Amino acid sequence: MNKIKIIFVDIDCTLLDHTKKPSRFDKRSIRYLSKLQKQGVIVFLSTARPYHSVERIKILDLIKPDGMILANGGLIIYKDQVIYNPVMKEKDFVSLCELANKYGGNVEGIRNYNCFLINNNIEDVKKLFETYPEDIPPVEDYHHQQVIGATLFISKEYDEEIKSKLPEVLYYYRYHDYGVDVASIPHIKGEAVKFVLDYLKIDKSYACSIGDDHQDISMFKETNYSIAMGNGKQEVKDKAKHITKTVTKHGVKYILKKLM
Repeated sequence: MNKIKIIFVDIDCTLLDHTKKPSRFDKRSIRYLSKLQKQGVIVFLSTARPYHSVERIKILDLIKPDGMILANGGLIIYKDQVIYNPVMKEKDFVSLCELANKYGGNVEGIRNYNCFLINNNIEDVKKLFETYPEDIPPVEDYHHQQVIGATLFISKEYDEEIKSKLPEVLYYYRYHDYGVDVASIPHIKGEAVKFVLDYLKIDKSYACSIGDDHQDISMFKETNYSIAMGNGKQEVKDKAKHITKTVTKHGVKYILKKLM
């Protein structure tokens, strides 16, 4: 019997190598994950990207995961069904959009499968997308929208002023000089992993998580097998039970072959 029954694996800098221009997938590791699926192992992609972004980068052409944890845990899909997607209250989302307009920023409203911008101010959008390449979403009216979360595109110099005026119920997490995650509850990968394990009735002793960045540490706490990429941040390596090779050296395949 396999020691590992379910794997939660990050995408960026774990399966997708950003040191190459353009970025390239670690196809050897992805093929190995598909092989494990055929042996009965459940594979979840676990990423900060929303669904439309995962679709755009075409990783779904390379692997058909059993499930996906998206937007850092703001949306969970299993067997093509949404099993978790807490939405923002409309009034809270409208408040965020009004503040963005006031300070010359923009907001990306994130729905289950697509997204939209609230205005045509895209300078800060472009600055964020230089780091995390995306297509510019269409502009839509922000009223009467149902969103699971939002990206606020604005310089960090406005953080304190905007946070002081936002509804207290909103979670505000800056992850880039021009990008902030905003949601009704914190989007935490580890909480999503715990939800999936409970949903599938799988004990954490059979669960594995693999990642490179700070959000992946929360997954490590919920899985017995925690793996940091060799190219990961030092804090992530310090929290993992295992450290594998870099994404350029097919680190996911390397470590899973040793552990399975």
